[in-house]
Amino acid sequence: MNFEQQVRSHYKELTANELEMVQFIIANKEVAVNSSIIELGELLLSSKSSVLRLAKKLGFHGFSELKFALRESIQVAIVDPEDLVSKLKSDIDRTFRIVNQTNLTPLLTKMRNARLVFLFATGFSQNNALKEFGKDLLVSGRSNMLISGETNLEISETFITKDDLVLIAGLSGETIALKDIIPALKMNNVPIAAITEVGKNYLQDHADYNLYYESSNIPSYHSNHMQVMTGLNIALTVLALKYYEYAAFDE
Repeated sequence: MNFEQQVRSHYKELTANELEMVQFIIANKEVAVNSSIIELGELLLSSKSSVLRLAKKLGFHGFSELKFALRESIQVAIVDPEDLVSKLKSDIDRTFRIVNQTNLTPLLTKMRNARLVFLFATGFSQNNALKEFGKDLLVSGRSNMLISGETNLEISETFITKDDLVLIAGLSGETIALKDIIPALKMNNVPIAAITEVGKNYLQDHADYNLYYESSNIPSYHSNHMQVMTGLNIALTVLALKYYEYAAFDE
């Protein structure tokens, strides 16, 4: 997870005091990484519990995960091509570990029993990944519908029922569109499956089924960074293969 990205995702949720804490951490990353939670609390003129509360508010499981994100942020400036390949391999390995440790049976059962599986992505790369995932599901006889764009999902809400399944592929799981759409789906008792980057987020909190992947933020020497979404493709491919096995065995 990228520290600055998590701050941007949760910016509106932070209090004035928490924003000051974040600004200090960003300006003093090396100090923060080499400090214990108690030491950092003292530097922030705050407490251990306040630092932990900030970490969780930013979507981290705890202080250690926050420090890990900061450490990666520091290293980003000295990344070379060989490091990027290592980072990709790390994403792949960690995604496989996450998926292998996840009990997919409840999700696979729901996918099998659902009237229709709706696929929705929060970004361009996620949309492309779901296109391939949808094709893979069709091979297993699982009908599905890819919904492109927030407006189309809002329109689809009128015919999506509690007997369906909405599978949402995202990155941070914190987009404004989700916070508008998910309450409407939940109000109609529509089951939601979320596939997001590792970390606590809004989509995860409101989903009935969760699957995670790792995604690296690659530094750019131009205006934008590049987000490597290989982990998402792997998670979806594994899910499609598991569903193929599940459907064949069940028959």
